[in-house]
Amino acid sequence: MRRLFLFAGLLSSVAAAAYGAVGILAPVEPTIIRIEVSADRLAECRETLAQVASMPVVADNGTPALFDISPDLPQVACVLEGS
Repeated sequence: MRRLFLFAGLLSSVAAAAYGAVGILAPVEPTIIRIEVSADRLAECRETLAQVASMPVVADNGTPALFDISPDLPQVACVLEGS
């Protein structure tokens, strides 16, 4: 009976480690947010995105991010409506 609990604990640990490894090792495709704008607003949209991209990355509470989390952030693109 004791062996059963040991094997169950061991297999649970292995399963948890495997599940965590899949999350780390699996390739993550970047999230792309598309903002559809009219042709006359496209330049303004791109300029605004450039201004936002130049701002420092901060955490949800407003403190500066200590590590470079830029790769984890979604990409944003201005596109013409209907394309």
